[in-house]
Amino acid sequence: MPPRANEKRDIRPAAPDHAVLGLLALPSARLLPLSAGDRITGYGQTGDYILPAAVQGNLTVSAYNHYALLEAGQAYLLKEPGEYTVQAVSEGVYLLLRLRGELVSRLLAERLAAQNHLFHGGAPAVREAALSLAVLEDEQGRVPGETASALAYAMLLKLRGLPASFRADAGSPLVEAAVSIIQEEFPFLEGVDELAERLEVSAAHLGRVFTKKTGVSPGKYITRVRIEYAKLLLQAPDTTIGYVAEASGFANANYFAKVFRRETGLSPSEYLESSPRLPADNIPHFGI
Repeated sequence: MPPRANEKRDIRPAAPDHAVLGLLALPSARLLPLSAGDRITGYGQTGDYILPAAVQGNLTVSAYNHYALLEAGQAYLLKEPGEYTVQAVSEGVYLLLRLRGELVSRLLAERLAAQNHLFHGGAPAVREAALSLAVLEDEQGRVPGETASALAYAMLLKLRGLPASFRADAGSPLVEAAVSIIQEEFPFLEGVDELAERLEVSAAHLGRVFTKKTGVSPGKYITRVRIEYAKLLLQAPDTTIGYVAEASGFANANYFAKVFRRETGLSPSEYLESSPRLPADNIPHFGI
């Protein structure tokens, strides 16, 4: 049975032989169905290219000196990004590929030289490569490295042929700014009214544009981001629900518990009991 695009997969092909490895390798491909606010973090080392793509829904990509809001159908290339984060703005299906080798920069030299790493219409090419890997893994077990490299080469040729620029729809800068503020300052935001005031637009206009572009209201997105952060805090040792509520931006523990159950189907106490504990130094903090 062919793989479904909305099923989570983590595919790790074998390494190609040494002659191919230096030219082009595809060490991993992840198929990620995500809800609004879900976040994936990683680290791109020297020689790595990280390629996220939005098949359905909208996705933010951030790393040192990089920030992009991907709409459905778009892909974005990060070169040696160090620590990076991709976060779903709306429920959807996303892809995350890791590439290595000199052919990446050689084939995409013009795009990289222009600092234009966004591939409008690039998601289908990324999706084709990832789903081909999934089919091969189902049929053969671990995918041979040379096969993965061949799929990556075909994908890069398709990305190379895409136009380097496109006309952004009206409202995209507003949504990018709103998402950036939410992701960086969600524990301190009073709500959509404050967000709109800071962006110098009405709350109604912000709501219309944000919902049209992302498929989710700004208020819902703020809530989802807070809940995802709360889940991380609940995995820390010796945490308390009161602290988690405050640190995540909720008015009080009772309201936090109500929203948490609505969004996850569990109370914070039930989630705390069922979730694995993380080392305290792995939990991000916002100075609260």
